[in-house]
Amino acid sequence: MKRLRNLAILVVALAIVVVIAVVASRGNHSEALGVRTIKVTPTTFQVKLPESGVIMRPLVDTVPTLIAGNVQQIFVKAGDQVSAGQTLATIENPTLSYTAAGSQADYNSATANVTAAQVQERNAGVGYRATVQTTLSQLNDARRIYLADRSLFENKAIPRNQLDEDKAKLDQAQVAFDQAQQQEQLGAVSGFNGNSVAYAQAAARKSQIQSAQDQQQLAFTRITAPFDGTIQTVATQTNDATRSLQSGDPVVQGQALFTIARAGNFIVKAEVDEQDVIDVRLGQRVNVGGQDFPGRTILGHVTRIAPVAAKSADANNTAKQVETTISLDSSPSFLRDGMSADVDILTTYVPRAIVLPNDAVTTEGSHSYVYVVTNGVAHKQFVRIGKASDTQTWISSGLRPGDVIVAIKTPGLTNGRRVRVLPSPSASPAGA
Repeated sequence: MKRLRNLAILVVALAIVVVIAVVASRGNHSEALGVRTIKVTPTTFQVKLPESGVIMRPLVDTVPTLIAGNVQQIFVKAGDQVSAGQTLATIENPTLSYTAAGSQADYNSATANVTAAQVQERNAGVGYRATVQTTLSQLNDARRIYLADRSLFENKAIPRNQLDEDKAKLDQAQVAFDQAQQQEQLGAVSGFNGNSVAYAQAAARKSQIQSAQDQQQLAFTRITAPFDGTIQTVATQTNDATRSLQSGDPVVQGQALFTIARAGNFIVKAEVDEQDVIDVRLGQRVNVGGQDFPGRTILGHVTRIAPVAAKSADANNTAKQVETTISLDSSPSFLRDGMSADVDILTTYVPRAIVLPNDAVTTEGSHSYVYVVTNGVAHKQFVRIGKASDTQTWISSGLRPGDVIVAIKTPGLTNGRRVRVLPSPSASPAGA
């Protein structure tokens, strides 16, 4: 009996412990856990790669003089807008003018010689054709006489020597006719000597080439713009860098007279560290700002990534740099060639994305989740992460706009726990 009584006491004690634990557990869950929440709203997710760069024109070219001489006139100054083919300056060189005039006259003379040779060739052809006709007529006469006298000789009306004489004349006429035909086939002999058409045409072609070369040299006395653009600089005198070139100043072949920048929007040349260039791609959006134009941001796009990494100009930087070209979408009037710029390359840009603070996302192994609050209860919701920056995480799937999620990791928060929303601080969490 004593043993049964002890067993009953133990069972009652265990029951009391279980009841107390259940009551305590219910009491704990009935107490809502304070959390801070944010409401999911689509926004733009972007990851920036900050770099520094230099603003410059898309193309700056040098316009030299291709001949020596003296400056005749300069028609533009630095800052002028010019069009392709527009005259920038003229160079005076009398020798070129004389030479071009002489070679043109030689060409005109050679052309006239071609015409004369063609006339001579036609005349020679007429003469040879006339000779053929004459010798043919003589051959026909000789043949007719020979045939007639042969008939008379057969009838013993004429002696043998008369027939032999007629035969010799016929053979001579045949030879003369054959020679005339051969000469006609070969062409007029005088047409292929030093005054022939072919010779005259070759001489005319040679003089035409020489004249064209001299005319080209003469055309070089006119300095023109290679493309639409802006004149950047005008050359100075050789012995006085403070004085621009003026009329009468001598210039030498190849001397640079102007620099011209191609028309169009500015570009920015930036050096991207070799370890960051893996994230840079053609067409990526770029925000360009700078201390020289505070408060202004100019949009652009990556248009060229150099194929070779080069050593940095900074002696303290051992990493190599990859030159990256950014074309600006617009060129405000305050931009100047050579300005420094701050560049933010948007290596990731996702409009209307679900973006959360990093602290709202928990990752365990290969799974990530957040807590979604519905009717005062926190529910664990697994999500897929698209990409994360230093402060924000892009959720590619698992959440919808309008969902309310716990904004920061909260000790004691578990799946199914009742929660109460704490008042928002003065500054709302970023990223919602």
